[in-house]
Amino acid sequence: MNLRNIDLNLLVVLQQLLRERHVSKAAEQLNMSQPAVSRALQRLRQMLGDELLVRTSQGYDLSARALLLQAQLDQLLEDTQRLITEPEFIPETSMQTVRFYGPDPEINHYLPPLFAQIRQQAPQMRMQVRSDPQDNFALLEAGEVHFVLTALQPEVNISHLYGLKLTDLVFTVVMNKDHPLAKGEVSIEDYLNAKHGMVALTGRGSSLLEQYLMVRGYLGPGEQLDTPLHLSSFYAISSFAEHSDVLFHVPKYFTEDVIRGRNLIARDILPEVLSIQPNKHVYLYWHQRHHQDPMCCWVRELLRALA
Repeated sequence: MNLRNIDLNLLVVLQQLLRERHVSKAAEQLNMSQPAVSRALQRLRQMLGDELLVRTSQGYDLSARALLLQAQLDQLLEDTQRLITEPEFIPETSMQTVRFYGPDPEINHYLPPLFAQIRQQAPQMRMQVRSDPQDNFALLEAGEVHFVLTALQPEVNISHLYGLKLTDLVFTVVMNKDHPLAKGEVSIEDYLNAKHGMVALTGRGSSLLEQYLMVRGYLGPGEQLDTPLHLSSFYAISSFAEHSDVLFHVPKYFTEDVIRGRNLIARDILPEVLSIQPNKHVYLYWHQRHHQDPMCCWVRELLRALA
């Protein structure tokens, strides 16, 4: 029998007929007319090659084939209902794992409060967090993470990515307290001529700061900041800045973590140049494959509320 020729609605009628063993009673339960149910029964008999309901002195009874079908049919329709019903997410009982990727500042700023909310509302859920230098959006493409927190923007194939803006990206400059630029006025020339440390978010390419300075005309084509130090983690900034003359351009919400307990200072120097970079924001990104996932929808709304 070709499955394409089977009308699933007939199976619903069959289920009720087998339960009621009576055409009129089945019609009443199905909110159908008796003639319509009788026609459906005739189609079912032809399709299955069996009488299904057989007349007895007491009324109708099930045929041997119908008795075999009854339990299987109930399970089949229950499974079919689950298949087509929108999945439900219940935080209190969920044991799912939500996976994030992002640079240290964004991870450190946004995810601990989010994790606290998850622990409170969904105590059996798990969170996995990565912050190693990576192509942020390749992880989404590969399905290795549910979400990416980043100020970087996808360069290609963005039609299947969704983004939620969380905040503007505001910076300070971190340096040793004894650095020549730690006090007094600082000109753009002073800043450009200083030594800089760079944290590589993707392991390749120029920094967000250098890209911005090029756009603003402070760096010419092919020019770069004097960057004798490249790091792969924002958490390494503290030790290197404390023991050297390099400057670090750091998201403002992360500076307290960097300078705490260190001989370091965070300065809002050149705020008109370095503080808020136009069109630079922190976004939460996710792939289309997870856009309708109930767990991911719930996590997004938690983070939206916290942000």
